[in-house]
Order: sequence, then C-alpha cells, then structure tokens
Amino acid sequence: MRTLSGSPLSRSAIATAQAALDAAVKENQHVTIAVVDRDGKTVVTLRGDGAGPQSYSSAQQKAFTAVSWNAPTSQLAERLDSAPHLADIQGTLFFAGGAPVVAKGGAPIAGIGVAGAPRGDQDEKFAQAGVAALGN
Repeated sequence: MRTLSGSPLSRSAIATAQAALDAAVKENQHVTIAVVDRDGKTVVTLRGDGAGPQSYSSAQQKAFTAVSWNAPTSQLAERLDSAPHLADIQGTLFFAGGAPVVAKGGAPIAGIGVAGAPRGDQDEKFAQAGVAALGN
C-alpha cells in the first residue's frame, strides 16, 4: 500500500518530494516539487536550485489535478481533446508532470507535481520517482 500516512503526514511528503527532486538533480534539471493531500491542500513544496518562478504554481496545480482525477496528468491532458472545458476548472493544470499517490485498492490519497524540466515527460518521470520512493 502506498500511503503518506504516519506521524506526521509531512514526514512522508517531504521524503516523497525529496526523492523526486533527487531524480531531477541526477539529470541536471531545475524543478519545483509539490505534494498535496487528498483535499488538494499543499503539504510540502521543494524548489530546486535554478528552478524558474513559474514552476512553483505549476507544480502545485499538477499535484492538485493528479489527486483530483486520480490519474497522471499526461493522461488527463489527452482528455482535453474531447472535453476542453476541463481546463477551465480553477487550480488545475493539464500538462504532464503530476502523479497521484494511491492507497491499497486504488483510492487517491495525495498528489505529487513536478514542474520546470524542458519536457513534461521528464517532469512526470520525476513525479513517479517520488511516488516510487514510498515503496510498496
């Protein structure tokens, strides 16, 4: 089971964000990482050295979007072709770089967003590294 549970929640969120940031640093990418809880509230944000100012809000929005729809944001971006009004929902960002964190059984419990790499698939790879750091 992948969880951010424990005492306190922020400890797991910090480890998750740090794992994503470490993955980005290994590839010399300057990114910001955000982890949100099930309600979309930011638990932790890590900004890597050299990350652009836009990356902060983009990472939060990607994390929020991933937990809200319980899907990687790259998959959600594909849905915009058939449902373009999804992009109008406040606080969302339908670009690759967000990944949900799920409990056993598949229920979303958190989201991680990464922004700042030149390509969204890189951002998403780093987000998935954060999810993988939870084990299980």
